[in-house]
Amino acid sequence: MTTWWKRIQSKWDAWCGDREMEQSIRRHLSQNGYFGNSAKFSGVRLVAMQRPGWQQLYRFEVRARVNFQTSEDEPDPAPVYRELFGLVREDYRHNQSQVRVFETPQQRAELFQNWSEGLICLRGAKGLLS
Repeated sequence: MTTWWKRIQSKWDAWCGDREMEQSIRRHLSQNGYFGNSAKFSGVRLVAMQRPGWQQLYRFEVRARVNFQTSEDEPDPAPVYRELFGLVREDYRHNQSQVRVFETPQQRAELFQNWSEGLICLRGAKGLLS
């Protein structure tokens, strides 16, 4: 019973729930030197919103492989993975999505302070307010 519960909990933690947001995160990772299609998400959570819900901020963590640009005659280097911390700002009125990833949670918290101004923010362990 315990292993079943842990498996369900890990699936829930890795579940994004929004295909368009997931695709925009993967596209952002691919454009910024990572293999976005094979990235593993965790902790995708809504952390702030503006009423009536058109603007939303999500936090996430991702494990992504670095995409080293090598020429065809060079051998592929050993895979290097990075743990990244990200924020997504969704604006459903204009169908826009902004994604940023950082190597430290402190950098993400700084951007969160800027982006969350005037929004209703989640407090506690899942939020980003200290």
